[in-house]
Amino acid sequence: MKLEHLIQAYKVNNIEAELKEMNKDNEKVGVITFANGISASYLLDNEEIVVAMKIFFNCLARGSMKLDAQLSHVIKVLTIMQNTIMLLGNIPQKECNMILEKLGLFNNTFQQGKQIKHLEHAYRIEVVEGLLCLSINEIELEKRE
Repeated sequence: MKLEHLIQAYKVNNIEAELKEMNKDNEKVGVITFANGISASYLLDNEEIVVAMKIFFNCLARGSMKLDAQLSHVIKVLTIMQNTIMLLGNIPQKECNMILEKLGLFNNTFQQGKQIKHLEHAYRIEVVEGLLCLSINEIELEKRE
């Protein structure tokens, strides 16, 4: 998916996403900031298509330790994860939920780090320096004769 289409799709799905400008004109990398404590780095190919993304989630709500603030933040984290997987993978929500389940997000086994491949992407979830990290990388398919 082209970067500009990804940003538009986030906005259509009520996810605030802001691109951070890079210093060099020829850079094929950049940063997207989401809700407080959530950001992503991305890699583009020559056609401005996102081929890799790494999203970092601070899973604690900032500014308030009240339960409602924490629940709201966790919902944002899950929404951003789901939408990113569905948009980059071009898959429905049912397949996305299967990916998140296999990555151990729902049974708390993701902490040791898990990776799966599904269709044209590899998905990895891990905890890095106290942040939850979701990596999505496009897989080059072998050419068939």
